[in-house]
Amino acid sequence: MSIDCLSAMKMAVLTRFSSEFGPPARDIVKVTAWHLAPGISAVLQKDQPKRGDTAYVWLPYPEDGQAVPEIALEYPGESGRHSNTYASPGLKAGKPALRLSIKNTQELEETIAYLHAMKTAGQLPEVRMTPSNSTILPLTVNSAAMSVASTMKPRREAIPRQVQREVWQRDGGCCVQCQTRALLCFDHIVPFSRGGSNTIRNIQLLCESCNLSKGNRI
Repeated sequence: MSIDCLSAMKMAVLTRFSSEFGPPARDIVKVTAWHLAPGISAVLQKDQPKRGDTAYVWLPYPEDGQAVPEIALEYPGESGRHSNTYASPGLKAGKPALRLSIKNTQELEETIAYLHAMKTAGQLPEVRMTPSNSTILPLTVNSAAMSVASTMKPRREAIPRQVQREVWQRDGGCCVQCQTRALLCFDHIVPFSRGGSNTIRNIQLLCESCNLSKGNRI
């Protein structure tokens, strides 16, 4: 994927990260990676998402007791993720990771401050979810228009309605993979059958097609 094909938000991340952390250590079609310190990398995913107002950045999971960005989804060590992140220090297979969804300048600047603190082993600052400048967001959430979580087996706890609302708002009311707004469902990143929780960071919006293609995989 050429630089000319990148969305505005991905280009903003690429430009600011290169300015702050120097030339990337790895630059291939699907990702660009910076090695910040031993065992610490930041990886910009260039092939997803399709929506132009969002950039995905992968980071190692922070130490216990340190802040986790509000804009992050958590991927446990046993979970699958974008395979091109595995070559970067701190993001190898079997390591837990974060996938940040950066949608505006404030989130980008707070992510950079977070990375500087991670690089120097300092106290990690908060990275807050803020309203986007996109015409799509902020999204007014109409509970009546939201997808209804599928019927759960008796042993399975229902996804709390508040969690559904926040996930719907965070993902902009569209599938995080293909960006369609049709036939959406609430998907567990780590499947419930494999110990996944009903927390905001473990739930994402997928359309029926993307959800079926995922199956019980992480």
